[in-house]
Amino acid sequence: MSNLDKIAKSMSFLLDESFRPGLILHLNGNILYKNEPFKIHFDNQIRRTIDEVIDSSSLYAWTEFAAKAAESDQIRMEILPMEILYKKKRKIDVQFFYYPDINKIIALFDVLDPQKIPSLKTYINIFKQSANFMLLVDREGEILDVNEMHTVYIDQSREELVGEPITKVFSLLDPKNIEKLPNCLEQATEQGCVESVIKYQKSVEDKRFYRIITFYDEETDFFVIHMTDATEKENLQVQLAHSGSLSAIGQIAASIAHEIRNPITTLKGFTQLLKASATEDSIRYISVIEDEIDRMESILGEMLVLSKPSKKRKSIFSLEVLVSDMVSILQPKAVMDGIEVISSVELNKDPLIYGDPDKFKQVLLNLFKNALESMKTGGKLTIQISEREEKLVLLVADTGKGMTRHQVNQVFMPFFSSKPGGTGLGLPFVLKAVEDHGGTISVESQVEVGTKFTLTFPRALDEASRKLARKQSVI
Repeated sequence: MSNLDKIAKSMSFLLDESFRPGLILHLNGNILYKNEPFKIHFDNQIRRTIDEVIDSSSLYAWTEFAAKAAESDQIRMEILPMEILYKKKRKIDVQFFYYPDINKIIALFDVLDPQKIPSLKTYINIFKQSANFMLLVDREGEILDVNEMHTVYIDQSREELVGEPITKVFSLLDPKNIEKLPNCLEQATEQGCVESVIKYQKSVEDKRFYRIITFYDEETDFFVIHMTDATEKENLQVQLAHSGSLSAIGQIAASIAHEIRNPITTLKGFTQLLKASATEDSIRYISVIEDEIDRMESILGEMLVLSKPSKKRKSIFSLEVLVSDMVSILQPKAVMDGIEVISSVELNKDPLIYGDPDKFKQVLLNLFKNALESMKTGGKLTIQISEREEKLVLLVADTGKGMTRHQVNQVFMPFFSSKPGGTGLGLPFVLKAVEDHGGTISVESQVEVGTKFTLTFPRALDEASRKLARKQSVI
């Protein structure tokens, strides 16, 4: 620490306890230290010497006091009227103290009545230490001070803001509505306080909602702008609105169930007729169609009881057989889209799982469908089953467009979707289904490289069911 820093530190307490703007000065007029009230009232630009604070007409009085102080070995004090350079010139009393022990002068500016601000330091501390972004603005709309949250909210330094018009902040927050936002100062002058919420695109990946409250104080003729991050609250309101739409869907489910069941019944009848004259290969595909029709009926049943959880019978099944069957369903679409499906199994024993096969089918359909939709012609979908520490590991990887870090962090959140028209419910269902079966799921992704989902499940312990599960398809 330099000698100047030590002097400033030793004397600053004299000013920090004062409600009045104050300076510590060298005898030559250079400014050594400014207290917080001085920064609020005067420091809208860099001031290094006393002649940048007082008008030239008052320099003689200052020079005379400094000359007398230099020749004195006693503490000196004088109150001198001086013209101050602050927006418009105004004359105020300045109290000068000279301390010969350290050869420095303290200046206190009587800009306000002490009775009007009985605890200014308390308010300054609240202002500076607030967890929200706060700005002090004068009547002309010029920013006088900001607290330490400026970089968090708008990524601007204090030097870039202090002394600038408040419209600069508004233009950063909402450039499309820049003409409307400054009206908050006029409204606050009339009403005392106004409130608004704006959407701020902080970055390509980060959209924030800021709640702005503007207060006007007649006594000081200053505005205090208080900004809080309301992103979480706004997102919750969107989710609640979306939940309401889902509730409406549940109410109309019963009315459409009958209309859907009629064509399903017709489809089932014709598939039975086709079986009678089909070849062996065709019968296998017709069986898949029949099983999918049965699944449609099952989903239709779920729609009729949306408000009640469905009760499914759990059983032991082979993950390898399930994956193979689901790949056979999606293989025609993959071929049509020019996407290569690579499936492999690296196991020492049968990959048996105890759980709900239908839910696992939904899990795989969601993952496979998302992967195929993210890729263009020439893409590769890799599906691998392996084992690790008595756990089954299912890897689903694609070479699609990938996701940003923000999208990866939000991917399992209900109603979050990067696809136009997507409901954002597929992957949350996947997460819940996996966790309901004692498993885990993780995701890795890189933009323009691809996405990889890794699922782990505990093995089934029922050895008696191994042969049955190995032979029986779960579709």
